[in-house]
Amino acid sequence: MFKKQQAFIFLFLLTAFASLAQTASCLDILSNPDAENPAFSEFDRYINVLGTIKFYAEPGVSDSQLLHAASIGAELLDNDENGVVDDIDLAEQLITINAVMPLFSNEGSSAENAMMDNWDDSFCVSAVLYSQEISPWAPVDWFEDACLEEILHTINVCGHVELYPSTFALAPPGGSLLCQAMDLARGGQFLGVPGSYPEEAWFHYTDVTCDYECMAIEYLYWCIATDMGVLNTPEICAAIEEEWEPCSPELFENTDALMHSIVNNPAYKLPQLAPNGIYCPIVSVSETSLKVPPTVYPNPSNNQIAIDLNSLSLNAKIFVITETSGREVFSDEINPASHSVLLDVDLVSGMYLLSLYSKTEALLYSTTILIN
Repeated sequence: MFKKQQAFIFLFLLTAFASLAQTASCLDILSNPDAENPAFSEFDRYINVLGTIKFYAEPGVSDSQLLHAASIGAELLDNDENGVVDDIDLAEQLITINAVMPLFSNEGSSAENAMMDNWDDSFCVSAVLYSQEISPWAPVDWFEDACLEEILHTINVCGHVELYPSTFALAPPGGSLLCQAMDLARGGQFLGVPGSYPEEAWFHYTDVTCDYECMAIEYLYWCIATDMGVLNTPEICAAIEEEWEPCSPELFENTDALMHSIVNNPAYKLPQLAPNGIYCPIVSVSETSLKVPPTVYPNPSNNQIAIDLNSLSLNAKIFVITETSGREVFSDEINPASHSVLLDVDLVSGMYLLSLYSKTEALLYSTTILIN
């Protein structure tokens, strides 16, 4: 009887943690807007993370799993969680290439088959996630949750590789700084998997299906994850040592100086803080406390932006839209009695920052918007 009670309590805690992960994220799950596209026809829900990466889920992937994966993606793109992508150039690259992160219920699912059968160059997919790899109750746990690795692959391949080729391009010979660092880490430039790695190597990947470019992306993941500190437990270090040796941030810095300098170079704005699967941007508030921030929709938008003010009581509501460069392109003062507003803007496609100010020009709220 006691074992049954223990099992029930364990199941209850798992459910509670999954529910927490679902409700603690400030992202919205929407119906799949691309259901008419054969490649995306089997997905039923999606989240467009900060207007940059589209996370699609098929039936069999729970809402909490979709929110968890999308939140990890948001935290990697907006590492300081201020509601704005840290690297605007990266955001624009991901938008341009139409970066996609598919979440499948299982291998060989109907959504996976539909995507593979209708694959084309209109979207970028570098990695996928299956439901059994998404664990809201164990965020970034190497044994339980593959979200960090697979989402980093997507951001790196669809974004950094094209945006910063001299640093992150994947192909030899000569190669990028990433490839030069990997050749040092592997003890030489091996286009395939060698019979054995040199004794001095600290990265020794042995999957023969993984070519040189694949190796470089795996290596980049190990470096970023190690620098975040998420691999630094005795159990994980022991589990990964056959592939990757410097599992702590200190070992990484002392062993792989070149790659450590790249990962921590502020020019690339790579994420430094480990995500936890909970994404609620920190909003700058000065004059008033916004217990419920405005709701902006649709986002992405086609030049008509609806805003639900959620009964905010302010002396004035001034909305300002700026380009990523900081140049103001739109502003409008709203009647203090208004509870909602529809902004008609005439802007070219791209990412913008929508901000709410009080009449004393105190910033109350800001969020990114995407104009199609």
